[in-house]
Amino acid sequence: MALFIQKPILWNTNDYIVPSGVIATSGYPRETGYGHEEWNNSPRMVLKRGEERFRVFHTEGLGSAPLDENAGQTFVFMTVSHDGIQQLVGIAGNAIGLSQERDQTQREAIVRELSLDDFWKDAWAVENVQTQYGGHKPTFMTGWRQNLHWIPNWVCPDDFYWWLDQPVTLDAREITGKGKLLGMFGSYTEWDLPTVGRVLDAIPAARRNKKWGILADAMQCAPTAPLDIEDRPDGDEPVTDVLTRANARRGQGRFREKLMQVWGGACAVSGIDCRELLIASHIKPWNHSTRKQKLDSFNGLLLSANLDALFDKGLITFVDGGGMQISPRLEARHIEALGLPKSLRFVPDGTEAYLKYHRERVFQR
Repeated sequence: MALFIQKPILWNTNDYIVPSGVIATSGYPRETGYGHEEWNNSPRMVLKRGEERFRVFHTEGLGSAPLDENAGQTFVFMTVSHDGIQQLVGIAGNAIGLSQERDQTQREAIVRELSLDDFWKDAWAVENVQTQYGGHKPTFMTGWRQNLHWIPNWVCPDDFYWWLDQPVTLDAREITGKGKLLGMFGSYTEWDLPTVGRVLDAIPAARRNKKWGILADAMQCAPTAPLDIEDRPDGDEPVTDVLTRANARRGQGRFREKLMQVWGGACAVSGIDCRELLIASHIKPWNHSTRKQKLDSFNGLLLSANLDALFDKGLITFVDGGGMQISPRLEARHIEALGLPKSLRFVPDGTEAYLKYHRERVFQR
């Protein structure tokens, strides 16, 4: 199930690469003179797993938000309040939270892997930080090391992380009907899909780049049911593995994006390009696929919802050349109403073996 979160963070005037010394009025930034989110746009905040790239970032906690059941389907809209305005600075899609006590070991491992400890130099260089600690560096360092592990308390695929080159000013009344958006670091607001759409529409057309399109697609097509219990994070399995598996199983994340690229953002059969109707479907069913096959884009077809349902139930299949076979279980009147049979627009190299499996093991003859 998709969870859309508006999360206030500290305003930063250094493009969120290093702390900028903005004086906060509450929360951790008020106490220390800096916020852990002030490195959210640093190029160092990237985990590499083979060909996969994952972005780590920070917000203050979300309390009792249902993060586990929405792992990999949480979208975080990071907003700031300053100089009498409220702005959107970044969006993280298909994210998973690492904010629970059980996740500390993984947070600490990420800190070591990315060598984040030396970020202390960026913080201590800020005059306001030294002021908060009375110029006593040892006290600062003690607090720094105690809280360092909180910097990477979110992870999302790098393809779904968009830090805006310039913040976008938001009109709260147009978006939510209220006078202003939430501004407290320690709280969050849950948005619905129509509200999210208005936020995306607030981004000027000239700035709607590839990331905008990827995120808009992911939001519109995100599942509406909670994540299966066996796919939820438990604190032991590497978070990047949880994230990749959860999204691929649901035909989301990079698996869907690969299929969008292969099929040109259109149904593999009809060519319809309404993204809200398109489903990234596994050819060899998930439960019968190896780990590699589960993530293999050749083990997938991008199909409109009605064709996906038929394919998933084995009521249609495709021969090597792309022609459609129809199960005798599908009634003639339904076949006529659906305008079937129709062939695949083309057959990507590497898909044949999966189609063979579907014909032999899934198709209802």
